[in-house]
Parts: sequence; C-alpha cells; structure tokens
Amino acid sequence: MSELRRYDRSEELLEQALEVIPLGAQTFSKSITQYPRGAAPLFIDRAEGSKVWDVDGNEYVDFNNALCAITLGHCDTDVSTAVERELRRGTIFSLSSEIEIEVARLIVETVPCAEKVRFGKNGSDATSGAVRAARAFTGRERVAVCGYHGWQGVPYASPFRAGAPVTLTSSCHATSTWLASATNTPPSAASTAGERGR
Repeated sequence: MSELRRYDRSEELLEQALEVIPLGAQTFSKSITQYPRGAAPLFIDRAEGSKVWDVDGNEYVDFNNALCAITLGHCDTDVSTAVERELRRGTIFSLSSEIEIEVARLIVETVPCAEKVRFGKNGSDATSGAVRAARAFTGRERVAVCGYHGWQGVPYASPFRAGAPVTLTSSCHATSTWLASATNTPPSAASTAGERGR
C-alpha cells in the first residue's frame, strides 16, 4: 500500500491565508469549503500540461483545469509565447488595440449566432451583461437561474443573499435543482420555495 500524502505546508499556508483572506482563498471554488482539511491539497506550487504539484510536492492530474479555463493544459508553449509577446507590448491600455478587432472577428466567424463581441474581464461581468441584455430584449424583470454562475449570480438566486437588495432578489427565481443542491432541501420542498415569488 502506498504511503499517505501529507499536506503540512498546505495547512501552514492556510493558517497564514486565513489571517488576511476570507476563507483563505480568493474564490469559493478554491476555498476550504470545497476541500477537506488534512485530506486534500489547498495550495498549488506549479503546473505543466495536465499535471499540478502542490506545495508539499504531491503530483496530481488537474481535472479542475482552473475551472475549465485551461483547455490546452498548463504552460502550453504556443499560448505562453503569445502571452509573453503581448506582455512586452504593454497591457491594460487606456484605448482599444488592434488585437481586440482580430479576436472579435475570429469569434464572429467561428460562432454562428455571434454578430458582435463585447469582452469582459471576468465571469461576473459576463453574467451581469447577460442578465441586462436579457431584460432589455424581453422587457421582463424576472430572471430564472439554473446552477452557479459566480459571485455576480449569488444575489440572483441562491440562499447566500446577504447584502443584496430585496428589489433585486425578489425578481429572480432559482430552479428547484439549484435550490435543492444549494440548501440540501429535497426537490419537492425546493420547488415550493422557488415558487413563492411568482
């Protein structure tokens, strides 16, 4: 039988992180809410291809792939070369750059329903834009949400609504599947809870 993996350095870093970072991580998906303490790595040191190594030297196949953002694997040579080239040209300009047109054109040519492209900095921007576009197009205020769509989506339809105005949360309704998984409530009870705002 193989020797059990150790996570001593992960635990040390977690204690340090908890002093200055809520839940010890910048996102819920990387936090201690998702991984059992003492039985899973909490900090990654490096990555290459499909593999990652934690701060204790344990090696893993990265099935999470940075929440599916790393589709070509970590440190892909072509991607790294292109990123390095652009970094040398400068980043976060105060005006548009030509590469935005090139990438937008590629997306429009590749995605049949895409007529124009607006880039976002993160998933919250994308979710917020999608909700606004849907409301503008349909003329309706209510939003149905299925699944987790990042921090921006939390006030819309999850049990974690603290800080969200009632005017926002009252016009958004979660599907029974989302409510059941988020609250550990059986689907029949969750369906009733989801229908209260109709």
